[in-house]
Amino acid sequence: MANNQLWKLAPWGGMDIKSSPALGRIFERTPQLASELMVQILAANRGKTLETFLSQFPTKEFDNDTEYYWEIIGSTRRNVSLAYAVDEFGAIVTANSANVGVGIAPFYLYFEEEYFFDGEYIVGNYDVYKFRILGDPVKEGAYVKYKVELGSNTPEGVPAERLLAGEKFSVEAAYVESDLSRKVGDIRHASTTAMRNEFSHIRLQHKVGGALINDNIEKNAYSCLICVTDENGNKKTFNSYMQHVDWEFEKEFAEEKNNALAFGRSNRTKGDEYLNTGKSGLKIKTGDGLFAQMEVANTYYFNTFSLRMLENALMELCADKLDFNERTFVIKTGQRGAYEFHKALNKEMSGWTNFQYNGDALGVVSKTSSPLHSNALSIGYQFVEYLAPNGIKIKLDVDPSYDDTYVHKVMHPKGGPAFSYRYDIFDIGTPEEQNIFKCTVKNMPDIKGYQCGPFANPFTGEKGIKCASYDEDSAVIHKKSTFGICVLDPTRTMSLIPSILNY
Repeated sequence: MANNQLWKLAPWGGMDIKSSPALGRIFERTPQLASELMVQILAANRGKTLETFLSQFPTKEFDNDTEYYWEIIGSTRRNVSLAYAVDEFGAIVTANSANVGVGIAPFYLYFEEEYFFDGEYIVGNYDVYKFRILGDPVKEGAYVKYKVELGSNTPEGVPAERLLAGEKFSVEAAYVESDLSRKVGDIRHASTTAMRNEFSHIRLQHKVGGALINDNIEKNAYSCLICVTDENGNKKTFNSYMQHVDWEFEKEFAEEKNNALAFGRSNRTKGDEYLNTGKSGLKIKTGDGLFAQMEVANTYYFNTFSLRMLENALMELCADKLDFNERTFVIKTGQRGAYEFHKALNKEMSGWTNFQYNGDALGVVSKTSSPLHSNALSIGYQFVEYLAPNGIKIKLDVDPSYDDTYVHKVMHPKGGPAFSYRYDIFDIGTPEEQNIFKCTVKNMPDIKGYQCGPFANPFTGEKGIKCASYDEDSAVIHKKSTFGICVLDPTRTMSLIPSILNY
């Protein structure tokens, strides 16, 4: 195809472009559209990444690139652990103590926080024993002291083992007399946890000589990496060296951006300082990526994967939070994780004595061709979904980035990168109430620019540069991006991670 012939390429939404100019001209003219296009092209050529996954959902725009804050409101329904108890004789209760509170004698419970109120009946691990709070709590050193009496039909008192450190207490009710009752109880307010993250800034540049503008792939040893499909389904390739350079530039930039979104870690110290200084003399600030924000919540480490472990973890995520019709989970993992999932299901299925393969119905066994036999057969299957108890439905989504040995260097004893055995659950939320989203700065898209000498700009095809950046016959391409990612509520995510990655 001649270099000046027009192509109408489907991935460009029907926009006509020339084959001879580099991709840079497209990116220079339409930066916002081009950014989306590059994500699509990279996904087609390199497989899906975190950015391609998140690009399906709306991006949150901020007014500036200062750090962004959000708050998570905790639940008011929770258990409070007992610090220690003091019996009616003033002695600290130990495992060897006699029953406490015999014949409704008052005694004391100490907690690390003020959570209960006058007149409430609270219960520990076993609701046989009720404890009625007598009066307002009293601050005593690092603890809050509650005077209580037994509120259940247990005149023999409560065993000491129910009053040891770590016993969990919750409110049952604020019981009162039937007439002339006075105020008791109160409501609890959920505490908020402030979370914050910063925008990350990345930059890339590359320089080439001006003579390369007309250098085609056929004239050198380079091979073209861009292959697109036109509206008729025909594959087309770009064939100039500059298109090859631009493709490599965009590919490298996109990979670095994806790494920052996924694996970035804040470089802010506990004293709110930044120790890294850039060439300008100003501080470099980096934000937390997706996995760093997720790990503060439901993170489990394992040596051997099993369905029981997965079920227990998901039940924790579901309990008292999700209705039975909301318990479908898509779990991201690598190829090794998908294989372990299949093996675990296969082991589970082996105990189902009434299960039988049915080649006609399931297609487990099918005809194939082979020089070894005239009636050759093929057999095989793989489990990719599991209907677990209590309405939990599990679907696998194999992400190629989990198998990337360039990024994930720790190898697993069973083979392959250990990260490939990882299982992640992302609750993205709804379009109206997103839980995970990319962050950008308003009116600050990815910025791409060029410097060039006086004769030609090989990136844009322009010749005879009237306002050259310098006297050398060359050109430099620059690109910068400001971005972040936000996980509003990490408790709506979960990670099952091989123990070998527990640093």
